[in-house]
Amino acid sequence: MTDNSLVRHGDINEVIQAELERKSARKETLSIIVPYFGLIFIILFFTFVTGGTFAGLDNLGNLINQGFVLCMIAIGSSFVYAHGGMDFSIGAVSGVAQLVCGSMILKGAPLWLCFVMTIAVCVAGACCTSGITLQLGVPIFIGSMCVRTSFQGILKTFCQKSDIAINYESYNFMNNVAIKAVILIVSILIGYYLFNYTVTGKYNKALGGNMRTAEQAGVNRKKWIFVAYILMGICVGIASIFAFFRTGKVTSYSGNGYEFNIMMAIALGGFPMAGGEKSKISSAIIGALTVTCLTNGLGLWGLDATLISGVKGALFVIIVALSYDRSAGKLVN
Repeated sequence: MTDNSLVRHGDINEVIQAELERKSARKETLSIIVPYFGLIFIILFFTFVTGGTFAGLDNLGNLINQGFVLCMIAIGSSFVYAHGGMDFSIGAVSGVAQLVCGSMILKGAPLWLCFVMTIAVCVAGACCTSGITLQLGVPIFIGSMCVRTSFQGILKTFCQKSDIAINYESYNFMNNVAIKAVILIVSILIGYYLFNYTVTGKYNKALGGNMRTAEQAGVNRKKWIFVAYILMGICVGIASIFAFFRTGKVTSYSGNGYEFNIMMAIALGGFPMAGGEKSKISSAIIGALTVTCLTNGLGLWGLDATLISGVKGALFVIIVALSYDRSAGKLVN
């Protein structure tokens, strides 16, 4: 091969590489902006079809109350999904945590102690899920389903005869929109810092990118996955406190659907379910806001609750179908 041929061959490689880099950059840009456009579209659509009711001040309070729980769970779940994990027990664990909170209040326990125990139950549930997976080598899907079944059994057993309810009006301050907004903002800032500027977030993203390589580089896989689940448990606990006081009672269905909603939020926000360096906590939050607006908007539009679940399920299937990398066998942006 002549020198001129080598030069031409090198030029072709450079052109191909440059084109691949442009496509990659364009794809990454789209993965960032599409979730925001999706959220804006949903807001505008439901504002139009509900005659402005969706964007009204009365409904704004409902959106904050509804979105608070899902956004709090999304913050903690970001650390778990960053390393490619998941948890199907979130809803059941939250239901039992609310059960403990309500029972303690009825027995006259101090409010601060009720809050601590609610969070402790959620952390314990998260530890059970991660412990089964890490120590027994059980796939996370199976481990979290085992914990989900156990906690659902506890919840249904105690709520079988009657629901647990408190005097709702005595705790109106727990539904103050300003308090929720402040807690959510502080949680987002703390979560953002931990996710992007500490080893907790960096190591979990590294494990999601390539677990074997991360371990060879010195990352303690079990330790940091366990820490991720603890952080998620804390966030689920905080969300459970306010979820309980929003209704003032606990039923056998308390917390039902949280795990599906958070998975849908992860997908809608453009957060890669396989984790890795492309994981962003902002994506999970945007997804949580989108799911909240979608659920609220469909309800205001007059759709039956069963149909709302069906629409959300169909949308989730479409998103997964569009984002599934069949060659790699994983979800990507």
